[in-house]
Amino acid sequence: MIKLLKDKIIFILFLIPLFPHLSLNIESIHLDDIPIILYIFLVFLSSKKLFEVDNVKNFYPMLIFVFYIFIQNVFIYNDSLNTEIFRYSFYLILFLHLQSINKNKVLYHKLPIYLFYFLASFAITSYFFNLNLGTDSYNYWNIGLNNNEWGFTPGRVNGFQAGGPNSFGDLICVLGIYTLANVKEQMKPLIVFLSFVSCFFTYSRSSLIVLTLFMIVYLIQKSDLKNLSVLILAILFTLNFGLIERFTSEKETEGIQDRIEMQTATSGYLTNQNLTSLFVGNGLNNVGVVNDKVGSVNSFDENLRVTGPHNSYLFFILKYGIIGLIMYLLIFNKYIKKILNINLKKLFINGSFLSVSAFLTLGLTSDLLHNHTVVWLIFYFLYDLNE
Repeated sequence: MIKLLKDKIIFILFLIPLFPHLSLNIESIHLDDIPIILYIFLVFLSSKKLFEVDNVKNFYPMLIFVFYIFIQNVFIYNDSLNTEIFRYSFYLILFLHLQSINKNKVLYHKLPIYLFYFLASFAITSYFFNLNLGTDSYNYWNIGLNNNEWGFTPGRVNGFQAGGPNSFGDLICVLGIYTLANVKEQMKPLIVFLSFVSCFFTYSRSSLIVLTLFMIVYLIQKSDLKNLSVLILAILFTLNFGLIERFTSEKETEGIQDRIEMQTATSGYLTNQNLTSLFVGNGLNNVGVVNDKVGSVNSFDENLRVTGPHNSYLFFILKYGIIGLIMYLLIFNKYIKKILNINLKKLFINGSFLSVSAFLTLGLTSDLLHNHTVVWLIFYFLYDLNE
C-alpha cells in the first residue's frame, strides 16, 4: 500500500496550476499551496529513506542554493523562514522523490500532456464563451476572459494559476512544446493548432514568440512540412482576432517600452549598488520595480503594483546577488553538459529539453522563474534530463 502510494503521489503536483490563488485566511498560505503541502506530507509519510546521503549527493546544487537563500534571508537580513525557502526546499524534495519511485514511464510522460489538453481547451472555451470565474487574491486578473477597451480584441484569457495571462501563456507554451514532442504523429497537427491558438488568446507576446520559434525548430529537425503548414494555418486563423495589431498597435508597443524601462532601470540600480548587495543580493521582497523606478518595496505607494523587472535573471541578482544567480544556474549543470556533449539535433526533438529551454528563454522577458505555480514544471522536466 505504501509503495503504491509513493509511486502515485506525483499526480498531486498537477493540481498546482488548477488551484486558484485564493486566500484561506491563514498567514502565507493560499489555496494553490494546498497541493504542495499535501504532496510533501505524503512524500514524508511514504519515503523513509528520502534524505539518505546517496540520494542527496546527486542534487547538491539545489541543496546548496536552498542553504544559501536560508543563510541570506535569516542571518544577513534578519528575516524569518519565507515562502521562497520553502518552495526551493519543495523542489529538492521533488528531485529526491522522483529518484526514489518506480515511475510508470508511460504515465509519467503523459501527465503534462493531460494538463496541456485541459488548459488549452479552457483558454479557447473561455475566449469564445466569455467565461469569467472571478478574480484571485491579487484582485487583478479574472480566471477566464478579461474584457478590456482594446479595439482589436474582446480581452485576454487567464488561467487558474497566479501570475495573470502572461504566466498562463508561458504555461501553455512549455506544455504545448512538451506535448508536441511526446504524442503520436497523427496527433501532432492538433497539438500545433491547439497550442498556438490557445497561447494566442492569452495575448502574451513573449509566450507566443517562444512557442512559435521552438515549434519551428522542432518541426524543421523532424523535416515535418505537414505540421509546418498547420502552424501557418493557425497563424492565418488568429489574424482574425488581432494577431498583427497585438504586435504593432501604438498602445501595445507601450507595454514593450515599459519592460525596456524596467530592465534598464534595474541594470542601472545594480551598477550603483555596493559590492556586498551586488554579490549577495537584497533578500526576498526587499527591493521592487515600478516602471522606471527601482528601490525599497516600502518606498512605493501602497496603491502601486510593485513587481520584478520582467527579467528573471535580473530579479535573481536583485534578490540573491550574482552569487545566488550562479548557484541557481548550477542546478542546470547536467542540462548544460548535454548541450555541450550531445548532438543538438537529438536534443531539439526531446520534449523535456525543449521545455526547460523554453522556460529559461521566457525568463529573459518576464519574472516567470519566480512564479512558483508555473515554474515547478521546470524541475519536473529537468529531473528527466538529469537521469
